[in-house]
Amino acid sequence: MGAVIYEDTRNKVGAHELKNGWWRAHGVEVVRKKLDAGDYARDGSNVLVDTKKDVQELVMDIGRDHARFSREVERAERAGCRLVILVEQHPEFRDRLKLAAWRSTVCGRCRVRSCDPASDRCRAHRFKPMQGATAAKIIETMEREHLVRFRFCNRRDTARVICELLGVEYERI
Repeated sequence: MGAVIYEDTRNKVGAHELKNGWWRAHGVEVVRKKLDAGDYARDGSNVLVDTKKDVQELVMDIGRDHARFSREVERAERAGCRLVILVEQHPEFRDRLKLAAWRSTVCGRCRVRSCDPASDRCRAHRFKPMQGATAAKIIETMEREHLVRFRFCNRRDTARVICELLGVEYERI
């Protein structure tokens, strides 16, 4: 194995087997190391990649956990790095009009599917879950004001896309 990717130690072991299997098959070594921002990095690159399993996780981070998420973006900026948020769901959401049409049924406060789609309100807390239109506006603002970019890809392509974003060579099979 020649190429090395660093994976943040806060990533849950075993939860990313699809990516790790792809990297093993393509000659990329993954070394666990504490990263100040993002989930994946490489020596000599000014790009950091943070993965989100789906749009719902992204919405939680830019909504309810916005302050924590913003601090991570700012840490990456202070280190002179661009943070790429790679959402492992629906590559068609690159089109912000399609993202704006996305509808959540999960409350950002209680994180359960207790929301009533007919009323757009959480049954338990009476809050509206964040919808795609709001998410698209927040993403556009963050990209305009910070060194952060949001990309969407199919889960099966995530490992390859991370290699491409970080500039990591991998064996083509």
